[in-house]
Amino acid sequence: MSKRFLIRILSLAALSTVGSLLMMGCGSGSSNSETEASFQRISDFERLLTIADVESTGWKETKTYDVEGLENAEAAQVGFWKHPIVGPLDFEIRVYSDHQTAVDDGTPFAEESSGEDAALNATTAMWDDGVRDRRLMVGQGGGTQTAKFGDFVILGNLVILCQGRNSEQALEQCEPFVNQIMGEDSE
Repeated sequence: MSKRFLIRILSLAALSTVGSLLMMGCGSGSSNSETEASFQRISDFERLLTIADVESTGWKETKTYDVEGLENAEAAQVGFWKHPIVGPLDFEIRVYSDHQTAVDDGTPFAEESSGEDAALNATTAMWDDGVRDRRLMVGQGGGTQTAKFGDFVILGNLVILCQGRNSEQALEQCEPFVNQIMGEDSE
């Protein structure tokens, strides 16, 4: 494992610990539930979004995938975006022709590519292009594979896989990114 990768993992772990402590300190007041209620995991948008809209947030594409086998997808790319607090995070963007297609056809593939039960090898994945990019190795001496993307968001015609160790962290880290795509200020 590279030194840079280890530093990134340790930094994310430290940030996660600090975030957990802050959340415990804040209690379960209404401000937490208001924040959770304001962010919708699946939402339509007033127009069709493109990769250019995503790039306008500062997201940088690192790889383009072949969408053959990714039912009705028009494009799929992975890249990174600099979160205002956490730093660079990976997001996989899948573009569909419209919102309903993203929901109907994109959801099963996104569910399989994210979360604790993600298919992390080509033999078990419904769509295997980029499957190696959707996993992290944790631990020493080969370690254990874990999903890089803890959850996903559907914004209009885009399916966005969000980096995080679990669903809660992934969605929390995805919110400012989605807000920027929508043209809203992030926190």
